[in-house]
Amino acid sequence: MTTRARCLRYGAINGSRPEWSRCHHVGMAFPNHEGKHAGRPYVTARQFLDYHESRGNAQSPAPRAVVVTWQARLENWVRERREHCDLQPAGAGSVLLRLTPDLGLARLPIGAPAAAIAVEELSARGTELFIGVGAVGGLGGRLAAGDLVVCSAALRDEGTSHHYAPPEPFAFPDPGLTTRLREALPAATYGPSWTTDAPYRETSEEIAKYRAEGILTVEMEASCLFTVARIAGAPAAAAFVVSDVLHREQWEPNFGSPDLIQGLWTLFEAAESCLPS
Repeated sequence: MTTRARCLRYGAINGSRPEWSRCHHVGMAFPNHEGKHAGRPYVTARQFLDYHESRGNAQSPAPRAVVVTWQARLENWVRERREHCDLQPAGAGSVLLRLTPDLGLARLPIGAPAAAIAVEELSARGTELFIGVGAVGGLGGRLAAGDLVVCSAALRDEGTSHHYAPPEPFAFPDPGLTTRLREALPAATYGPSWTTDAPYRETSEEIAKYRAEGILTVEMEASCLFTVARIAGAPAAAAFVVSDVLHREQWEPNFGSPDLIQGLWTLFEAAESCLPS
């Protein structure tokens, strides 16, 4: 089977959409079923929620705007510093807090599938806007642990988003929401991220290639968050703090650094300022 792939030719990292040319590769198409994107879902998030309601487990409406994170430490800080109430979560292993009538925090398991489930279910419960706040590996040579990055685009190297949208190289955040996030984080770097499903298969060759093409960070959810939110009709954006450095001779983890949790809190407050209160 022959499938058309797009080969990236990435230039500047100033937020403009990347240039790319088409090339041909031989291999299995993904998703496997041709024409999948035009198909109708057999089960929707709304049907799933209605099923629970029919069994006496109705899900409460979700906040209109939700900050999404994957860091339990940020969840703990929010619990300590903000009035909140716990709501039914969106997906197994997740947490959902209502902070104000219109603002919530969702802490999810890592990975694109969990992000897709959360966006689907929260959208079905009334959420209309998402901002992702998380920790990332720093690929760009000038990034250090604790640095902040607002995401301009996310390279779709995870599998989930390809079940929602045809295979373009990048997924993009909402421009208006991203502009507001950049204004709230004037010291943050701005540029693209690489979203992957396989943190233990980030090879040295890939890292060098993507760094040369202007990719600044690596994480596991952004391209899926942007894609599924767009399909749901909800603006989405993301900002990150660097937790480990991948551009020197050896990997430099800094997951226990005070700069990491402080950076997450700075991102949360910036996201909070972009959302209705």
